[in-house]
Amino acid sequence: MKPLELYIHIPFCVRKCAYCDFLSAPASREVRERYITALRAEIASQSPVFFEVSSVFFGGGTPSLMPPEVIGAVFNDCRRQFAFADDVEITMEANPGTVTPETLRGYRAAGVNRLSFGLQSADNEELKLLGRIHTWEEFLANYEAAREAGFANINVDLMSGLPGQTLESWEKSLRAVASLSPEHISAYSLIIEEGTPFYERYAEDEARRDRGDEPLVLPSEEVERRMYVRTGEILAEYGFSRYEISNYAREG
Repeated sequence: MKPLELYIHIPFCVRKCAYCDFLSAPASREVRERYITALRAEIASQSPVFFEVSSVFFGGGTPSLMPPEVIGAVFNDCRRQFAFADDVEITMEANPGTVTPETLRGYRAAGVNRLSFGLQSADNEELKLLGRIHTWEEFLANYEAAREAGFANINVDLMSGLPGQTLESWEKSLRAVASLSPEHISAYSLIIEEGTPFYERYAEDEARRDRGDEPLVLPSEEVERRMYVRTGEILAEYGFSRYEISNYAREG
């Protein structure tokens, strides 16, 4: 059978972040329920002959806004419709501040065996600038609760190249997260996307950088380059190997 990887999009969030151009937005409970009904109908309509699912990824948006029983129902629909590999990896994106010890236990019981936390920074001022709804301290509490709920495979997202960010603050975020020993770290650079509040604020600054001029708020091209180099060097100290431009994993 041919391997198949499923991506399931949950396009809802508490609040749109200032840098985000993904298909996501706050929505009423009624809209969320209608979407899930349509999603489940689409899954049921598939003809998965000759495919075996090796991974499922619940992305968003913020899938952790959905109750565990909803995630479990969608996952069970997939199981009924598709053949699953014995070692299938089931990942769900979770934003700090949207999970509790109870819901984390519920997601684990529903079949989710990997979490991807959208942290972005260990600096509370940087988190505020990005429009995130959580603090570093809330992330730590959620991370520990996820471990206690039985999650042995966790990714943490981090973002470099933020307005006003220094090489030192980026290194601090990297070390703070790496010291927690997650299994995986995604460390990617900010892209100023059209149609976002960040584009309105920083498009001209990015144009200055593209012209070779010194930006006023964004890190310079040289600082961004150093951030990338230091990411690999620092994470290697903690046992992480880079296997893709922005992705690092521990052995195994």
